[in-house]
Amino acid sequence: MKNLVTRPIWGKERRMAVAFEVNANTPSIRFLASLSDGRTVIEDEIAGQRHAWLRLEKFLKANPSLSITGLRLQWPGGKETVMPANQQGYYYGKKARKVHPGGEASYVGVGYYDGQVVSICYHKLPDCGHQFSEDKTKEKAGFMLIVNE
Repeated sequence: MKNLVTRPIWGKERRMAVAFEVNANTPSIRFLASLSDGRTVIEDEIAGQRHAWLRLEKFLKANPSLSITGLRLQWPGGKETVMPANQQGYYYGKKARKVHPGGEASYVGVGYYDGQVVSICYHKLPDCGHQFSEDKTKEKAGFMLIVNE
């Protein structure tokens, strides 16, 4: 199988390139998705490319023998939020939420799909100072849910 990395590549391959190592484009708060072949995809941010989660979905569709076996959210200093292993799917997304008094806060969420419901844990950015949980249907999770085939 071809090992795609985040190097200058063009065309169709560029749209599904994923990072397997920490590099200059790795954000300090990032997802790490474990794959069925033992590799781990690490979130990166590359100007002019789709979000790493969307590229991971394309990568998995192009490599149907692979699936996500685990997902975690990693914070500076080593703190991690770990999702249960070997689920039917995994979720990654961001959202804004109104906070009192009159402001708005940004959150990042990771979750898993057990075949019935998508269970998500959201953490306030940038310091994980507040968190909340939310359950969604597979349909409501939309494109932020990658279902293992």
